[in-house]
Amino acid sequence: MSGPARLVLCLAATCGVVACSTRHDATANHGDHPHEAAELEPVAITRWTDDYELFVEFPAPRPGEAVTYHAHVTKLDGFQAVTTGRFDVRFETPSGVAAEAGIEGVKRPGIFTPEGPAPAAGSYRLAMSYEHEGRRAVFDCGAIDVSAHGDGSAPEGGPGAITFLKESQWKIPFATARAAEHAIARDIELAATVEAAGGSQLTIGAPIGGLFFHDPQRGLSEGREIRVGEVLGTIVPTVAGDDYGRLEFAVEEAALEREQTVRELGRLEPLVKDGLLPERRLVALRGELASLDARLAAAKRRLGRVLAPGGASGLPVRSTIAGLIAEVAAANGAPVDAGATLLRVAGTGKLWIRARFVARPPAGLAGAAPSALRLPSGERIALEKAGARLLSPLPAIEAESRIATWIVELDPAAPDASTATAPRSHELRPGSSAVLSLRVGAPRVTLVVPRSAVVEINTRPFVFVQVDGEHFEKRAVSLGDSAGDLVELTAGVSPGEHVVTRGGFDVHLASLMGTVESHRH
Repeated sequence: MSGPARLVLCLAATCGVVACSTRHDATANHGDHPHEAAELEPVAITRWTDDYELFVEFPAPRPGEAVTYHAHVTKLDGFQAVTTGRFDVRFETPSGVAAEAGIEGVKRPGIFTPEGPAPAAGSYRLAMSYEHEGRRAVFDCGAIDVSAHGDGSAPEGGPGAITFLKESQWKIPFATARAAEHAIARDIELAATVEAAGGSQLTIGAPIGGLFFHDPQRGLSEGREIRVGEVLGTIVPTVAGDDYGRLEFAVEEAALEREQTVRELGRLEPLVKDGLLPERRLVALRGELASLDARLAAAKRRLGRVLAPGGASGLPVRSTIAGLIAEVAAANGAPVDAGATLLRVAGTGKLWIRARFVARPPAGLAGAAPSALRLPSGERIALEKAGARLLSPLPAIEAESRIATWIVELDPAAPDASTATAPRSHELRPGSSAVLSLRVGAPRVTLVVPRSAVVEINTRPFVFVQVDGEHFEKRAVSLGDSAGDLVELTAGVSPGEHVVTRGGFDVHLASLMGTVESHRH
């Protein structure tokens, strides 16, 4: 092949590459060649309403030619593919509808494929809608040109975008949200422990001196749940020498006096019956006998507790509240003095979240309010919604150590103001550790995203921005203050952009593994 011929072939090949890579240039330069316009990429549009996301693909429309639309409709609540409903497409002008197409029912979950002819050449307003159970979501898809050259809108996914198909999004926990400006205050995080509130703590002491025996049916151990009135053990009084002798003498003395009174009653009853003595003498003796019976029974009980240590005859020790055993201070069978601590019980009522930290300047803590509690599992409890409160406006500071203590009171039984449910986590119990978040400072308006949108990759924070329904960009971001479930972005994302709030790491894996860009419709 001669040199000029080879040059022509090279130039043609170069023009072919340009035609495939730059859609609008291809249309301008090769408008007289319909077969080249047919190679143009399809139009791709993504729109949202409050309840649904639409991602639709279709060939660039040409006057009067049939157009097949592949519309992906996602219900944002749960980010699930819709399974029923009707989908419509309309080319609108100021005077009415120039062309439309619609279909009842999905081809596959989430995908509608209506087909219809494009209108005559011109510029139109493209509107699409999804209707289900009498409710209609309308998507304004903007202006679109219909021409013989197929000049439509270019695909939204640009070079370097990560492809993550709708079919994949619908199969995993996935969600997106719009980056928006909100008024937030700065949060500080403090290590804390959970304990029973002061009014829900009970110290059980020994009512008398003696030997403390645990309940033989249910041993005492820290963390065990107990009920109101439950017998936790018994106190057996300890006596020796004269003390034991006095107990025996008390029993014998009461028995002897009772016997004498019974004999006197037997002597007087006939005399009263014959009218020789007044009946009041008999009534007085019967009262004295009843008193002696009670005295003898009490003396026998006192002696029985000594003769049967650890048995049922000991003085029972009960709890007056329900809760958890926080501490067992006396071992089984240990001698205790009257008033000595036997157990400490943490009630199941209100809780205290106690944070201890190195003291900070008071000015930076003024106006603080509890915002969240992060448990060891990663679960977060919104304290504002649960009605939690600080017990003091500023922390108490120990003069020598300069350690500050701040306590937040939380009622686990109080319903969440927004959900009417209580924060009932199995980890939210006395003795557990947590991270307490406190909101400090004046609120300020700044760009925020949900905390779950930030993915840490190689110790650096990233978010995945949704370019269109199936394409995402990995953006390095700079983080600012956080407030509850929101975190400030100081760089990397613009207001109004959609970011992945669930499934971001799956998008990252897709960028590493690659994705076949085909729906096989």
